[in-house]
Amino acid sequence: MLVGGIDVGKRGGIAFIDVRSMVAEVFSMPENFEGVIEIFLERKDRVVLVGIEKQQAFPKQGVVSMFTLGCEYGKFIGMFKALKIPFEEILPRSWQKSLGLSCKRNKRNRKELKEASIEKARNLFPYLDIGKHDGKADALLIAEYVRRFLLHA
Repeated sequence: MLVGGIDVGKRGGIAFIDVRSMVAEVFSMPENFEGVIEIFLERKDRVVLVGIEKQQAFPKQGVVSMFTLGCEYGKFIGMFKALKIPFEEILPRSWQKSLGLSCKRNKRNRKELKEASIEKARNLFPYLDIGKHDGKADALLIAEYVRRFLLHA
């Protein structure tokens, strides 16, 4: 039984946690979506729930980058529906706050939040090579959020 977490984007990540053994695995976001589909097809029969970080536009973000991110996000939603993989859209502040990473606008800047996310993921999954990849760290923490707070809800 696997739960998954996805941090969408070019520097994002995909993670899975086996809820019985607590063994996790994490991937950098593949360069093409066929790579994403491969990852999920290999695990499709074992995945019980995936959390995907909900995407939304914010002021001062570029139109092209937001459109690209939105397209990628939509591909994930379509893939989940086509493969009949249960998923939940999760706001960043929800999983961050639940895992002790809440970021009030003036208290933590984006860089500090990324560093805290990497540190938290390393503490929870010390056997995984996360490096300085905040997308992998976020994906792991989203999967952990799903395991702790959504799996038995």
